[in-house]
Amino acid sequence: MTLNTHSAPTFRHSQTHAPQPMRPATPSGVLLLEAVMPVAEQTLPALPGWELHMWPVARLGDVTLEARPLRPELGPDDLRAALQNVGWTPLGRMWAQRN
Repeated sequence: MTLNTHSAPTFRHSQTHAPQPMRPATPSGVLLLEAVMPVAEQTLPALPGWELHMWPVARLGDVTLEARPLRPELGPDDLRAALQNVGWTPLGRMWAQRN
């Protein structure tokens, strides 16, 4: 009896591309992120240049925030800095809301 040690591939290689990551957050879009609220805080912070909405549902933190920049030069780094300046802790990465 002879043992054949040559193995043939069980799948064909294709020219498909790897899945693309979600589109990066852009200054003109709505940004979503999770955050930890300051202990005494129970309402949204007042951030100049941002329209904010909050949901008390999050995997990582206390809330999920939706932020829409009111000026075109504002972006994700500006939002993160503004939240940290008022005592909030942004968690994880920000992503752009899908339309």
